[in-house]
Parts: sequence; C-alpha cells; structure tokens
Amino acid sequence: MSFADALFDGRSTLDGVVARHAHDLEALHAIEAVDEQLPVCDAPLDALLAKYKPDVLIDARMRKRALIEDQRPLAPVVIGLGPGFDTHANCNIAIETAWGDDLGKVVRDGPTRDLSGEPRPLGGVGRERFIYAPQGGHWRTRLAIGSPVDQGQEVGRLNDLPIAAPLSGVLRGLCHDGVTVSARQKLVEVDPRANTQVTSLGERPRAIAEGVLTAIDLQADAQLKFFAFERSFEAALDCMPMSVRFKMDLCGLKLSLTQWRTLSAEARRTVLDARCVDQVDVRRLRRFIELTIKESGGVCPNAAPIDDSAWRHDMPVPEPVRAALRSVGVAQVPETAWAGLNDLQRFALCKLASRGSTRNLVPALQEFGLLRSPP
Repeated sequence: MSFADALFDGRSTLDGVVARHAHDLEALHAIEAVDEQLPVCDAPLDALLAKYKPDVLIDARMRKRALIEDQRPLAPVVIGLGPGFDTHANCNIAIETAWGDDLGKVVRDGPTRDLSGEPRPLGGVGRERFIYAPQGGHWRTRLAIGSPVDQGQEVGRLNDLPIAAPLSGVLRGLCHDGVTVSARQKLVEVDPRANTQVTSLGERPRAIAEGVLTAIDLQADAQLKFFAFERSFEAALDCMPMSVRFKMDLCGLKLSLTQWRTLSAEARRTVLDARCVDQVDVRRLRRFIELTIKESGGVCPNAAPIDDSAWRHDMPVPEPVRAALRSVGVAQVPETAWAGLNDLQRFALCKLASRGSTRNLVPALQEFGLLRSPP
C-alpha cells in the first residue's frame, strides 16, 4: 500500500495516517500546517528544495539499475534506499533493501549491495507472477489491488491490447488506471498464496522504514520495546508490553486487553514501533488507535487522565511499590537508585506493584539492577 494513491484520488490512508495531494506549493503549505496529515506533492524537486531546504532528503525511488547522481549537495543529510547508493559517491547514509539478514541495515560507510536480479518467490512463484508492458502506451483497468483474479482473466488494456492475469490469485501490485507507461514497466503482480495480506504495511517496507528511522535517530531503541520478562509474547504481541501500556498512559487512553487483541497484527506492531516523545507524536498515536479500533467495528477506548506522579524521577518511591518490594523480601530501594531508572522502568514497577501479583516483579528488579540475580 502506498501514499501515492493520493496523487490520483486526492487522499489516501495508511494505518490511520491520512495523506492528501498537494497540487502546488501553496497547497503543500496548507496541508503541512495540519499535524495529522501528510502532504504528497509532485511539484518539481528543485522548486521544493528551494522553498523548504530540508534537513533530511530520502531518495526512495528504488531505481535499481540507474546510475545515481551525487545528491549530497541537496541537503545536510541525504539517505538513499536500495542498490546504486554509495556513501562515498552520492549519499550520506544508505539503507539495504534486499531480502536477507541485512534488510533494513543502515550503511554509513560504503555502497549497498548490487541488484540481485530475481524477485523473491511467493508461494513458489517468482518472476512468473509479474506482467511487464510489452510496449509504451495508455493503461486502463477497472480492478484494484486486492482484487481476486483467475489465470487468463483480463486485468486491463494497454492501448487496445488486452493484458491477462498470468496465474490465479490476488492482485498484489497494479499500475494505476489512466497512466501512461513505458515499455518493460511493471503493470501487474499476482500473489498466488491463499489468505494473503496485500494492504497495510508489509514486512519488507517496514524493515526499510525502521532502517531510515534508525539512521535519523527517530527509531525507538529495540530494548525499550520489550523487557526480558515480556519476551514470551514478543512474537504474537497477544499481550501489551509495558512500552505500549506506557504509550497508552501518555495518550490518555485506557485500552483493555480485549481491545488490544481486536487490532490487527500490523496495527499492534505499528503501536509498538510508534515514536511517542512529544505532543505531536502523542496526538498522532492516539488518533491512529481511535481510528483503527473504529474501523474494525470495536468500541473506542475510554479516556484516562494522565497521572505521572508515581513514576516521575523527582518523586519518592510510591508506597504500593514499597509494599510490593517488601512482599518479595526487598526491604527498600534507595531513592537515588529509583531516580536512576528511566521513566519506562519506573512505570513498569508501578504497574507490576499494582497488579497484586509479584510473578514478574523479581525478574524486573533483577533486570533493572535493583536486585542481585541468584547465583
């Protein structure tokens, strides 16, 4: 799924984030002023750079075999995605985009990997699931991404030439209706797998996006997503880790476990990965959660006043925490040690103490360095 649909439809939404087409620089400025909306603009790049002088420029065009020009003079930080980028020649930072162990890796010195040449198989099918334009021309289609197709079914027409589905499945990729295409341009991709997901944020684009966020220091530290005592539900995300509960408090929302589990796996992962540092982040995340639950037919979470009086670093150890510590044989935690914890650690101890169960309290104390681990 892509925000590029906004260029044709005026508006598109991905995981609760709304994008609008900015037809010119004036419209871009108006959309930019609304925190919750992302402007998508097709104005000339030099005009955009002259007006906005960006701190970071990301080339995400994925031009594969193209010889990429030096873009370093265009912005203080230029990040290039995919093959052809080299920090010594045309960018400051590069991101690996090929499938494998290095997917999403931040490259700060040297080139990215060369183009491998063959697509990753889906359901055992490789390049055979694609259709490329046999000639340039005008493309028309009445179908949309996600539409089921049968092998041989007409997907669209290039000029007057019918283009048929190469196999049965679901349209995973489709050139937009009404565009002019060039010869050998990719028109159609069919996913032959059953029950496949073709919308929302996929595994590969998510990994690439996380690499970009890491490169510009906006990605949450992986260690702040799960504590060691929460690793059992890391894969399925069927329970809310403390990092998510902390974000809910910052957003002023009380999200039940049932409501959490009604969210799709992608939505849960989005909340887990979301940056939640300033008020803009908080507003966006709250809006995303409310919209996502509403769109799934669920009941919006209750508002809950934010009360940080228990876990602020300048407050004494709360009495419920002291009582829970005494119940596991810890006489006291020095105020200096309490203040030395980060906000999420203090928050976690407050939540664990309030549950009435001390099962994870001792592992947490050991992990936070407040209790020596048994030999």
